[in-house]
Amino acid sequence: MKSRALAGVATDPGTTGAQLVGWRPLSEHSFFRYGLAVLSVAAALGIKLTLQKFNVGYPLSSSFLAAIAISFWYGGTGPGLVSVVLSFVAFGYFVLPYEVAYRMVLPDGSTKPVYLSASWRSHLPYFIYFAVVALLMSWFSSSRRRAERLLSQARSELELKVEERTTQLQRVNEELRAEITERKRAEDALRASEQVARGQVEALAALAQSLDVLATAPAPEKFIGQMLSTIGRLLNANSVSLWLFDNPTDSLILRSSTSDGGKLAAPDPEHPFIKDPLFWKENAVVQELLFTAAPVVCDDVETDPRVNGDWGEHLKRNGTKRFLAVPLLVGGQVRGFVGIRHVDRASYRPEEIELTQALAHQAMLAIQLNLFAEQSQQAAVLEERNRMARDMHDTLAQGFTGVIIQLEAAEDATSCGQQTEADKHLHRAAALARQSLSEARRSVHALRPDALERDNFWDALKGIIKDTTAGTALHTTFELRGKLPELPRIWQENLLHIGQEALTNALKYAHAQNFRTRLTCNGKGVRLELRDDGAGFDLKDGHDGLGLTGMRERVEQMSGDLEITSERGKGTKIVVALPLNQESMS
Repeated sequence: MKSRALAGVATDPGTTGAQLVGWRPLSEHSFFRYGLAVLSVAAALGIKLTLQKFNVGYPLSSSFLAAIAISFWYGGTGPGLVSVVLSFVAFGYFVLPYEVAYRMVLPDGSTKPVYLSASWRSHLPYFIYFAVVALLMSWFSSSRRRAERLLSQARSELELKVEERTTQLQRVNEELRAEITERKRAEDALRASEQVARGQVEALAALAQSLDVLATAPAPEKFIGQMLSTIGRLLNANSVSLWLFDNPTDSLILRSSTSDGGKLAAPDPEHPFIKDPLFWKENAVVQELLFTAAPVVCDDVETDPRVNGDWGEHLKRNGTKRFLAVPLLVGGQVRGFVGIRHVDRASYRPEEIELTQALAHQAMLAIQLNLFAEQSQQAAVLEERNRMARDMHDTLAQGFTGVIIQLEAAEDATSCGQQTEADKHLHRAAALARQSLSEARRSVHALRPDALERDNFWDALKGIIKDTTAGTALHTTFELRGKLPELPRIWQENLLHIGQEALTNALKYAHAQNFRTRLTCNGKGVRLELRDDGAGFDLKDGHDGLGLTGMRERVEQMSGDLEITSERGKGTKIVVALPLNQESMS
């Protein structure tokens, strides 16, 4: 780089001498080149004079031609021409006048030198020869320096092109390396994506199969066994087991397990978790599962410090080399885990662990659905039991109350000699008994009350109250405010039974003289008010029998409000308020 920069500077015609100082070699400075010319000619003159003094003969121009050659070669054209001029001057003034042409022998035997003529004209051929030789040397020197300059320039251009080409090759090489690296990365990503896609296809197929089994299998155990078999098949496992924590006993229970081929396997009585259901509290792997709620992988049973004690010996006896434990989560809490055991296989891939988690969640979903189904069934049985109890109470108990009242009225009429009136009460009692029996049968079959089949709720309630109190001392009044809307069926049944219960309490316990029924209807809701002037009771005494409890349950079922006001000696008031909106009427 430095030599190329110097050559570029040297060949730049716009570069000044001051700018070159310190950068060019000594031979390129003017004072050196011209000084060299002067010194060369001086040296040639000195050599010529010295040899001439000692009468040593040699060609006249040899030393000066050598000086000129040196000046042209090392100094260039300018210093060369200066050396030619100086050589002419020195040769003409210091050499030719003293050049001996011949020696003349004197009579005494001595010799006398005869010098050449000092005329320039007599030496003109010699000067022409000298000039021609000098010009030829000048031409050769200039050609040589021009060739050197062109060669240097060509070398600089070549080096520059080589450097540019090298830079291009390096850039292309780097691009090729980057492209190769990118292709390798793309190949790795493609290979990884193919593995992920293959795992996802397997996962989708397994999940679809699990959903089919879940939709068709009548028993949850069959579905769980199918899930464990699928996990074992996809991971080529030697055994797959599902363990659940039993909170009441704080123990670990084996729910299901499969062996080679996906067949259900009997529990191993020698397994530490089966021999001691509380052994899990001392197991490091189970504790890690509970703490992290994430899968636990053991790649080597022999070297894993978490595998020790009786459990480690049990795994080694079965030939287990590695295993995978996947937690079963419900609401973020670990409720159990799925254990997958392998005798010989490669390390678990992330997509395999994710697939196992998905299938384990499916198995846990089946367990939870089965648990919810059992709870729902128990709740449905309890709800039906309560319904039948309410309905039986509201039909038989209230019907029998009416029958008893009519029989007591018949007894009073008979004692007073009013047989015709007594017969009427007996007929009413028989009709009430038959009606109560019919309503009881309808309640058992969860059918709509017969009174509502014939009339609307308000007319049915008035009819029941009138039939029950006919011939008694209880005076009843009815008031309807507003237009009765179309009420849901369950509302009509519940309001009818609540009215019956309030009437029964007034007849049986309160011994009231008056019973008033008021129904208020408007755009906001329905309000049923039942009031008597009987004995009343203290709400703090806790008189919530089956009748009042049934009232509250029915009102809650309608999302309404129940208000009971009572005081000893001042009667009882029951108010049921139901809102009329889109949600309640649906």
